[in-house]
Amino acid sequence: MQKLILLASCAVAVSACTYSSHGSAENRSVASSGMVASRHVDVTGNAEFSGMIVNANGTVGRDLDLSGASVTSDASVGGDLTASGASVRFTGSVAGNSEIAAATTWLDADFGGNLDVAGARVTIDGRVDGRLELHGAHMSLKGDFLGPINVIGEGRQTNDRDHNGRAILSGNFAEGGFVCATYVNIRDSARFGAPLRIIASERPEGGPSNFDFELLNGRDCSRIEI
Repeated sequence: MQKLILLASCAVAVSACTYSSHGSAENRSVASSGMVASRHVDVTGNAEFSGMIVNANGTVGRDLDLSGASVTSDASVGGDLTASGASVRFTGSVAGNSEIAAATTWLDADFGGNLDVAGARVTIDGRVDGRLELHGAHMSLKGDFLGPINVIGEGRQTNDRDHNGRAILSGNFAEGGFVCATYVNIRDSARFGAPLRIIASERPEGGPSNFDFELLNGRDCSRIEI
């Protein structure tokens, strides 16, 4: 049934669905584009998927680039990951650095390098070995963060009460870091292995006993010096 749906989508879009591969067996790369770009790959080089609906699974030896309205991927990436779209959902693993930009982002993966995320609603689970740079309106951090975090709340400037977003911390934060948002919620499951600096409209309950807190006082988180 899935193959029939894919073929039907390609038929409607005529030449909109394309797939190409190039390079030697030791460095083979692939690219897929169209209304529906869906494929399971096993390549030693790079892979690039773009389309309205993107579904990319499998193993990529080097870099993986994903872009589309709806992006879903369960892949093992040997290099870097780049993903953008209205919705991005990624599971699997990335050996290198990752950059993700989407209105809605859901991540549950092992990130071996740094992770940069920008979006409206962001949920991060799994494990991040490197630094986390996160800009969002509604942010939930559930995973294991082994490097420092830099969390910047953003939102609509017309809403004075919540234009710096909300952050929920429920994971493990080994290197501490910086969090700025209108509201910061620290769950009982959260663990901190290093100092944490929080700027918010009110002091959050819970968290490490010695975290550094200061009132937001109407400022924009994106303009505060870290």
